[in-house]
Amino acid sequence: MAVAGTLPAQSGHVSSSLPPQASRSVAIGLFDSENAARRGVQALATRGVSERQVGVLVPGATPSEGNVPGADVSGLLMLANQAGDVSGVLVNMGVPEGEARFYANEVAAGRTLVVADAGQNYANAREALLQSGAYDVQSRGSELARADGAGVSGGTGARPVDLTSEWTDVASRYEMLFGQHYGTTDLTWDQVEPVYRYAWEAANTTGMRGRPWSEVEADLRRDWDSSPRGFAWDVASGPIRDVWEDVAAEASTGAEGGQDRRIPRQGTDQSVPARDVVPPGAIS
Repeated sequence: MAVAGTLPAQSGHVSSSLPPQASRSVAIGLFDSENAARRGVQALATRGVSERQVGVLVPGATPSEGNVPGADVSGLLMLANQAGDVSGVLVNMGVPEGEARFYANEVAAGRTLVVADAGQNYANAREALLQSGAYDVQSRGSELARADGAGVSGGTGARPVDLTSEWTDVASRYEMLFGQHYGTTDLTWDQVEPVYRYAWEAANTTGMRGRPWSEVEADLRRDWDSSPRGFAWDVASGPIRDVWEDVAAEASTGAEGGQDRRIPRQGTDQSVPARDVVPPGAIS
């Protein structure tokens, strides 16, 4: 695991307008329709992104229907879609694995994907897509960040029976949050996953669940410092608080446990937006 001090401490939450990663070149946008995606492609052209740098993947389309004429990226995406390996192609283009899985799942759910291999023009390309109505991991990830002060004094008790108790069911949710807040660092998800898992499991413990950060911070720090964990508390506390605020906010809503974190069945990884997840009671 990385040494302490490599992860920037973070006291608040960030907006969806993150500074571009220094090495980032691929801008991605998800649209609800093909027509909207085509408008996004036109917006990219006005920002100096050439046709051959842009790919469009329309769910269910054949290569001749889905490609922008002459666009190498689109052809690659269509072939990847036919082979069932959209995420693999995106990873090869430099997209982090967690993001790539998110985009592949969104395509499977019927969204149209626009990929712009924009080089140093990444920031302009991303802005053009977002202004055209697209969303990406970073903008959607901001919905996971909770306002400071979430939770109720004393907590809300035990986890409801229909909420998962398995970290693997929700790991991708927090991988996306990690990418949103710390994607510009040199850390990987594999390095920091134990921090997020610790926070999630602690936040869902009976007697702790739903309690605001201000009530638990001192106790968590003592517990964290009691064993060697690879990261110093001052470094790990930002991610831990992110998770804690998330769980506390959901625990204290009217929908006990929070619909955001309910999953269709045990063993599924919630890597799709919460509004698209079927509540447990709706499964036949």
